[in-house]
Amino acid sequence: LKKAHALNLAALRPKSIEKTSVKLAVSIFNESTRDALYYYASHEGKPEWTGTADFISFIFKLWSVMNVKTCTKGKHQRNYVMDPVRGSDDWKLHFLQETADFLINWEKAKTPGLSKETFLALRQSCSALAECSSYLLEKRGFKFVLLGQLQSDPLESRFGWLRQLSGANY
Repeated sequence: LKKAHALNLAALRPKSIEKTSVKLAVSIFNESTRDALYYYASHEGKPEWTGTADFISFIFKLWSVMNVKTCTKGKHQRNYVMDPVRGSDDWKLHFLQETADFLINWEKAKTPGLSKETFLALRQSCSALAECSSYLLEKRGFKFVLLGQLQSDPLESRFGWLRQLSGANY
């Protein structure tokens, strides 16, 4: 019985052109992969795998919070993490700010992890989404904020185009 059904060889050992594939990244940061790691950590004597499972769980939660693009996604997925932000005191905004603080501490610790640019981009995204949501809810009177809509604008395609022009090797 395969416990991590989303994993495949391409996700574990991607070719250079596949390293930017969202589909392969999502197959690693998946609930089934996390659950399989927890299972093998407790039942097969691999306690060191718990840390990896915790990290995958954290990334999955962050992904779920940041990529809400419809009001009903949480209901359809039966996952309250995927509900829109409805107030400036929502736990999701606190989670994003705590994630930004965590990234600062992780980068300062100089332990292996993300590149300098990825630390900066993720930290700024988390902070900006939290602050922008608070502004829209408090000052502009929005009833809810869909965080996935705030970051999926034409800028992303424009930056991708500029990245290709500057010599990206994809």
